[in-house]
Amino acid sequence: MIRVIAIDDEQPALRRVGKLLQAIDGVQVCGLFDRPKQLLDHALTSPEPIDLAFLDIEMQGMNGVELARRLREARPEIQVAFLTAYEEYARDAFDVEALDYLLKPIVEGDLARTLQRFEKRFGRREDPGSPSERKLSVRSFGPFSVATAGGEPIRFRNSKSRELLAYLHHAREKSVGKAQILDSLWQGRDVEKAQANLHSTVYQLRKDLEACGLHGVVEQLKTAGGSYCLRWPSPVDDDVAEYEKTCRHYESTNSLAHLMQAIQLYGDGYLAGSGYGWAAPRQAELELRHAQLLEALADAYVGRNRHELALGPMEKLVHLQPLDERLHAKMVALLLLMNRSGDAMAYYKLMTELLDQAEEGSVLDFARLSANPASMF
Repeated sequence: MIRVIAIDDEQPALRRVGKLLQAIDGVQVCGLFDRPKQLLDHALTSPEPIDLAFLDIEMQGMNGVELARRLREARPEIQVAFLTAYEEYARDAFDVEALDYLLKPIVEGDLARTLQRFEKRFGRREDPGSPSERKLSVRSFGPFSVATAGGEPIRFRNSKSRELLAYLHHAREKSVGKAQILDSLWQGRDVEKAQANLHSTVYQLRKDLEACGLHGVVEQLKTAGGSYCLRWPSPVDDDVAEYEKTCRHYESTNSLAHLMQAIQLYGDGYLAGSGYGWAAPRQAELELRHAQLLEALADAYVGRNRHELALGPMEKLVHLQPLDERLHAKMVALLLLMNRSGDAMAYYKLMTELLDQAEEGSVLDFARLSANPASMF
């Protein structure tokens, strides 16, 4: 599936391009826009991947070449093709590394040629919703859940069955000894009763899985006095694995798209609301990484002078780490960059009272922040 967006400030031309694109197999139209700012805002905030943008060149306010430059600066992975009635822009199109240059009036064959060119260079993205790509789905961000390849959720007869499956999945296919399981899930219980609970919970969990056609998932081993491990049928759509993969992509490419996708995957947090004490170390580890991503997103938006977009991730960040003086100083600086000096002063006063911050040389210094708020980013 090739995911495309398009812009033309003339509505009839925009509707025509939209209809032609929607009629082509393997194309998903993710947005049609008649104003450059609309398209840029969508590209900057959309957590979904965008492959190709069709840009009109002659538009009021900002021409398509400048729009392409800004778009590629923010989302360099998005390819660009121009739609225009004028041949003289071809050199400019070359300068921004445009994939194609289509002369109006646009016909279906023109768009098909551009899409074929995209496929030849970059390949076609697989649609994860297609039957051949459906997988067993395991979700650990938010409440723990499992769904079969057909989309049927696993129904657990009791909460301990769900927790045991989450615990074994948390171990990442490593075997876990009975003693460790008992200590984590039945801590403080009488040993004999805890062992009986474990055996009955394993039995019930297997029944729950088998009811959905999942056989042999919970494997019992004789090592270390008895242990258990998971053997998921492959392939598995694991949101934590996808999150870690996306983080690695971001670290290697510095792509804003991968950054936003990772933040979206994290959602409410690892096993959020579960109350599983054994998950606390992993929760803390992932939350710290999430905070780093939020700060990177805020910094990226400020670097692009999109201060209003930086406010959301900054608000989440100071909520996650309410005792971090440096982050509160960044929030004050951001409000100053947004020309909201009154809000910046009010926030500063509130934070200095809550943090009891009165030390000389503190980073949370309003005069210093007012002199150069951009230095915090």
